[in-house]
Formats: sequence, C-alpha cells, structure tokens
Amino acid sequence: MKSLSSRPLRRRAVGVVGATAVALALCSCSSGSGDAVAGKPVDGGTVVVGMPSISDYLNPLVATTNPLAWVTAPIAETLYTYDDKGTSVPQLAAAEPVISADGLTWTVTLAEGVTFSNGDPLTADHVAAVINKVSDPKAYTDWTSYFAYFVKGAKAKDDKTVEISLAQPYGVLRSHLNNLPIIHSSTLEKNDTTIGTGPYVIDKVTQGQSVTLARNEAYREEFEGADTLEFRAVPDAGTRLVNLREGKIDVMTDVPASNVGVVEKDDSLSVDVVDAPISILTFFNLKKAPFDDERVRQALAYSMDRDGVSELVYAGTADTAQGPAGPALEAYDKDLDLYPTTPDVDKAKELLAEAGHAEGIDFTLSISSSSESTVKMAEALAQGWEKAGIRVKIESTDAGTWATKWMQGDYQLSMTTFVTGVSAGDSAFPLFTSYASTNPMNFGYANDQLDKLLNEAWTTTDAKERGDLTRQANTILAEDAVAIPPVYPKLIVAQRNDVSELDPEQLALGRLDVASLQRLE
Repeated sequence: MKSLSSRPLRRRAVGVVGATAVALALCSCSSGSGDAVAGKPVDGGTVVVGMPSISDYLNPLVATTNPLAWVTAPIAETLYTYDDKGTSVPQLAAAEPVISADGLTWTVTLAEGVTFSNGDPLTADHVAAVINKVSDPKAYTDWTSYFAYFVKGAKAKDDKTVEISLAQPYGVLRSHLNNLPIIHSSTLEKNDTTIGTGPYVIDKVTQGQSVTLARNEAYREEFEGADTLEFRAVPDAGTRLVNLREGKIDVMTDVPASNVGVVEKDDSLSVDVVDAPISILTFFNLKKAPFDDERVRQALAYSMDRDGVSELVYAGTADTAQGPAGPALEAYDKDLDLYPTTPDVDKAKELLAEAGHAEGIDFTLSISSSSESTVKMAEALAQGWEKAGIRVKIESTDAGTWATKWMQGDYQLSMTTFVTGVSAGDSAFPLFTSYASTNPMNFGYANDQLDKLLNEAWTTTDAKERGDLTRQANTILAEDAVAIPPVYPKLIVAQRNDVSELDPEQLALGRLDVASLQRLE
C-alpha cells in the first residue's frame, strides 16, 4: 500500500476493506491513486449534488460558507483562479496586478471579451463596486474581514482598468483576489439572486430545498459540462448516502468519516478524502484564570487525546495535530513535534502543580451543538483530560449563542470547526488574524514576535516568504498553547462513478468545481 497522507487522495471503490480505519483513510490499494472512471463523457444531462443544507442566500458576497460558495461558484468567477496544479492564474484579469513602488496602489487590467450572463460587458466599474462593497466595515458580509481597513477603495481608471488603493502595503491581497467573486453591480444589494460571468445561471430555486443552475448559453468559451446542475438539501447523512447509492444524487458532500468504508465497498461509488482548509480553532480567554497561565494551557495540550479524537470522532481519517495550521495551508510545518498523540498525564500534572493547581482544575468548554463531530470531540477530550485532573463541563449551545458568547469573550475555552477554503484557499490569513494582539476577538493573548511575523506575512507579495513567516507564527501559537487543535479533519466527498471525477487539487483548496463534471456512459 502506498501512503498518500499528505496529498489529495483519490480513493476508488475496492473489493476488500483494510483492517483499520486509518489504513482506509490514509492509503489506497494496489491501484495507487485509483482506477480510472469507466465510460466516456456524454453531452448534456443533469448532475445532482446532495448537501446537508442550502443557503438562504444566492449572493456570494454575503457569506463565505460552503453551501453558498459551492452553489454560486459556477455562476460567479474571480479575477484570478487556480489551475489544475493549484497555481494561481488570471481568470477575469488579463495579467498580474501592477503594484506601485510604495505598495499602496494596485492596478488590475481586465480580460477582453468577458460579458455577464445578461449580456452586459464586464467593466472596471463592476469590479470596483464589488471591492468597495467588501471593503466597507459596515457591509453585511463575511468578506469584510479580508478587505476592510486594509483596502481604502477601488475605482475604474477606464473600462478595463481597476485601481485599488490600500491603507498600507498588503501583499496577501493577491491571495484574496483568487477567491472574491465578481458579480454584476446591480445585484450587490440583493440576497436572492446573482448575475455573474460564469458558465451557469440561476434557473430555479426552492427556498431551503434546492437550487438548479442552467448553462449560460452566452458564455465566452466552449466547455464540456452538464446542461443543468442541481444542488439539493438532504440534511441527514444516512439519507444522503442512500440517495447516492440509488442514483438520486451524483455527488455527496460532508460524508461522515464513518461512512468511508461503506462507500469504498460499493463498486458504483468512489470517495475523495482530502487534506483541505478545515481547522479546529481553540480560543482561550487569557483575561481569566486559569488560562492566563501558560503552564495550565500546556497541561491541556500534553493531556489531549489526539489519537482518541482521530479514531472515535473521525474514524481514523483525521491526522493528529500539532500547530493550528493543517497540511492544506501555507503555514503547515510537517516537522513540528511538540505534544504527544496520547495523553502524557504525568507531564500535565507536573505543569499544573508548577502553576499552583496540584489538585487539578475545573473549567467550562464552550462548543456549538450544530456540529455532531464537535460535540463528540469535546466528549473525547474531556475523558482524556480527566485522567490528568482536568475536569471539564461542556457547554453546548446553538451556533448563534456560541458566536455571541465568543465575540463577547464570555468563555474560558471555546472550540469550533473553521472552514476557510472557499474564501482563502491555502492562505493562513483567516486562521491566524484572531490571534493578533490588536484583534478585537483576542481576549488577553499578546506575543510581540507573533504580531511582527503576521504583519510581515500580510505585507509581503512573495508567497514563499509568506509561507516561511506563517510557519514561524504557527510554531509560536503551538508553543504558547493558545492554538492546540487535536486533529486536522479532512474534506470527504463521495460520488457515483457514472459522472466524471471531481478534481482533488480543487478539493484541496476547498472548491467543489461541479461545473467541470460530465455524465458518463
């Protein structure tokens, strides 16, 4: 068997299932990355994607969630995108931005011959309107955290030239432009529709249940794809899997790790288990005891049952973690090795005693009940910590209550799963910014060296340099025990073998790329 744990993993259905879930998740059988999908592509038809939920919005600028981004990606394109090797290349832009000597002015020239699906030409006015929208701190959009305060504004110098003005040098903007959807300015303030330049248009919407897209017959390029794409809400994972096996859906997202083996035993199905930008965030409130003491936080890190979480919660598909950044992110350091994968009870008790807590500690762990895996993870961690005298009360609330308490600093330790691929690709920006001492969501943590590294990382236009800087930041956050995830979850997507394969490189960036799928015969 060939280990593929650090690469996007294509796993075809096989006749024999391995002895352990770890082997199933991290290795493929003798065929290596998988057998080729049988059959030849046919024109037309419908591809159906089954998802846990469908967003109430259709404007991709409102939020950066998978249910919204995956549905609208075939409609709205970006200035830059990723090719089949994961390299960023121009899409709606004609070339790389021209950056002024002081780094404060970026000039982007747009590609010729691009029109929106309604026939209007793509002009610099539309692009500037989008950038100004997401740069407004008062805007109702998740995108403001990437643009507001860094970007002063954008304007059209002529029909095909956009000038972006910055408040400070901000090299990571180039990464953000890979992901920001460009939509028609007339739909900026509309939540129930969008007009883009992509190969599909909105055809039919059943609120909360399904969205159907039809081919954009005016699209500027010939492309091979289905006539229609349907995104269907199927909340129950078991029902989604049954629908997939019965051919009612062609792609199943959010596959529970426990279902991977089931899918692999079905000759009509295949599954991708991919390192993707999915992170488990830990937020300690350092303004309150006992986590104002680094030794107490480190005691939790040493007594964390990482193997237990991987096996019990993720069926062995998740890699045990060290720093906050996982294998799909630029900040990942494969050589970082600070904490054990099974609880080191003696070390944890030693640290607690040094901190004046020889009898152990009691604290509350705040989580959202909306994620079954997060609830199970909290329970597994509590069992491991208890062996070291760390007694945990799990406070499980709905997502809205959890978010409110987090923003107000009303917690001791708060944990959540954070998906950033659709808004950031492999960038560590959204993962690390909340740990900067100046961030209003940071409650008590300050490290001057970390602040310096992050400032340099977001300033530089050199992606390699940014990777080096964020890896150093990753180490500091782990050593200070403020960001100590137990595992790195993987993105798991299953599909029928009578449609063409999803691109693992796109999945590794958090993108579903359904527009490229074709039916096979």
